[in-house]
Amino acid sequence: MSDTHEPVQAPEHHGLGPVKGGRLLVLVGAAVALVAVVAVWRACSGGSAPEAQGPTTSGGTVSLGDAATKQAGISTERAKRLTRSDRVEAPGVLALDEKRTARLGSMVEGMVVKANAEVGDRVSTGQVLAEMHSHVVHDAWADYRKAIAERRRRETEQTFAQQNQERAKRLYADKAISQQEVRRAETDRVAADEQLDMAKTEVRRAEEALEHYGVTNAEDPSGESGETIPVRSPLHGVVLEKSVTQGTAVTVGTPLFVVANLAELWAVAEIDETQIPLVEAGRPTELSVSAYPGETFAGRISFVADTVNPKTRRVTVRCQVPNPDGRLKPEMYASLTLASGAPHEVLAVPSGAIQEIEGKPFVFVKSASGAFVRRDVALGQEAEGWVEVRSGVNEGEDVATTGSFLLKSELLKGSMAGEE
Repeated sequence: MSDTHEPVQAPEHHGLGPVKGGRLLVLVGAAVALVAVVAVWRACSGGSAPEAQGPTTSGGTVSLGDAATKQAGISTERAKRLTRSDRVEAPGVLALDEKRTARLGSMVEGMVVKANAEVGDRVSTGQVLAEMHSHVVHDAWADYRKAIAERRRRETEQTFAQQNQERAKRLYADKAISQQEVRRAETDRVAADEQLDMAKTEVRRAEEALEHYGVTNAEDPSGESGETIPVRSPLHGVVLEKSVTQGTAVTVGTPLFVVANLAELWAVAEIDETQIPLVEAGRPTELSVSAYPGETFAGRISFVADTVNPKTRRVTVRCQVPNPDGRLKPEMYASLTLASGAPHEVLAVPSGAIQEIEGKPFVFVKSASGAFVRRDVALGQEAEGWVEVRSGVNEGEDVATTGSFLLKSELLKGSMAGEE
């Protein structure tokens, strides 16, 4: 029996041992990384040419060569004067005009026997929205009938007393009775008049009790013409909510309907307390909603709150907005522009020029030497891409717009390097 051996394959050789080959790979990788770093450095520094030197910082100044400024895409815009009116812009929401809204509730305990109106119905003033049955109306009719009967009895007594007085006067003229009897008849007539007046007052009280529930008596002692209590709309408008149906049992205060006239709406917004001097009741406003892009709706400020919300430090402002065609809907979000004051000139810079560090706004002003100098600024209102600058910049000075964030970054790097 002979042994058979498979040939053993010798390892490949590349002229280097395993250790030497690994070192070569490491060296090659390091060389590639070094080349990449150098390329990035040259790109950031604008190359080795003298006219493309990298940025340098000194205090609040960032210096760049013309080529580096161009490569960084930094552009400038001149500060200029614009004519503006002081304006306060604030988000808001449309709401029902509470003066044109009726929230109807039940005045009695009872049951709804008929519901005539539905949500979305246009109703007129006095229109019956529902009818209710209640024992209260029966009691009111009973009081009315009793008062009518008492009034009729007192009318009869008053008629008899008046006739008795006239007869006593005739008999006294014929010397058939004494003057004392004439006076007694007159006293009885006066008492009958007073009793009749009291009966009439009681009838009127009973009528008012029926009218309070919306029932008209029409001199109907039987009460057959109005045994149910009608729920009437107090204004012309739209039924927005319906809380009951036929057969619903209700108690005093149970919500029944909400009816509103949408010819005018409220627009409610909140402004910062610092803007209170810019708004005043009676001044015009403009309103826009996302449902109708490009359109504005005119209104006026009708109310500025007398107190500041202690949590938000903001003040509620309410505007009256006409809505004759019903295009605006309650609960729509809106953007309000509250105009204030006469047009005046302001110094402004593009909004893209404004940068902030630790909440302090500033701009970079280009000096005569081409360097960019940080200037702290006090800002006003922003509109149409321009921000009012109340201090820190002069008219005609060039401020960095596009690329100003890169200047801010260089400024921060310079300050960190100085701290190290």
